[in-house]
Amino acid sequence: PGSLDCVDDVENSYDRIALSIEAYEDSAEVNQFSSKYDYYLEGLVELTEQEMWGLELFNNKGMCAACHPSEPGAGGEAPLCTDFTYDNLGVPKNPENPFYDMDEIFLDDGSPINPDGADWIDPGLGGFLAMSMRPEWESKAEENFGKHKVPTLRNVDKRPGKGFPKAYTHNGFFKTLEELVHFYNTRDVESWPPPEVPLNVNVDELGDLGLTADEEAAIVAFMKTLSDGYKP
Repeated sequence: PGSLDCVDDVENSYDRIALSIEAYEDSAEVNQFSSKYDYYLEGLVELTEQEMWGLELFNNKGMCAACHPSEPGAGGEAPLCTDFTYDNLGVPKNPENPFYDMDEIFLDDGSPINPDGADWIDPGLGGFLAMSMRPEWESKAEENFGKHKVPTLRNVDKRPGKGFPKAYTHNGFFKTLEELVHFYNTRDVESWPPPEVPLNVNVDELGDLGLTADEEAAIVAFMKTLSDGYKP
C-alpha cells in the first residue's frame, strides 16, 4: 500500500517499487524449483549416467560446488547454486561490448558516456566500494577490484526457444556452456586472452582442473538439469 506519486513522493515511490520487485523475485513464479535436478533430489526421477557423472565432477574434481553449492540446505531447502560471494574469474574483455563505442555518444553536457572508449574495464565490486564515500568500504576496494557476484546456476541453460542465444559471465564473453566450462578447466594452460582485470584473479578453484573433454561434457550435461519447467 502507498503512493507511487513520482512527482510529490519520489523517494518513497522508489522504495515501494523496489519492495514490489523484491516480493515478485521471492515468489514461487520466479523460484519454481521445478528442474529435473529438483525432481531427482525428491527421489521422483533418475538422472542419466552422464548427468550423474557430471554431478559427481561438479561437486569434486571440477570444484564447481565450491561457489555453486548443489546440496539441499540443513532444513531441506532446495539448493540455490550460489554462495553469494564475489570472484574475479579472469574472464577476458569482450570485444563485442557496445559500451566500448560509447566514447562517441554524448551526454547533454557534451561529455562522452564512456570517455575511456576501448580502454574501459569493469572494476566490479571494487569500483562500487571505491565510489561509496564510506571509508570502511573504500578501504576494501583494492582487494575486490575486478570481482563480480557469483550467480546462481539455476536456469543457466533456460531459454524461451530452441536456438535462443545466451551469453555468460559478467561481460558476455562466452556464448555456450561448453566454452565456459572449457575456460574454467584450461584458463591457465591454454592460450586464452588476458583477463579484463588482472588483479585478484581466482587461482584456487579454476584455471587448470585437468578435466578431460568427456568430463567437461558431463558437467555441462548436469548443468542443463538445473532449468525449471521439467516435465517428468
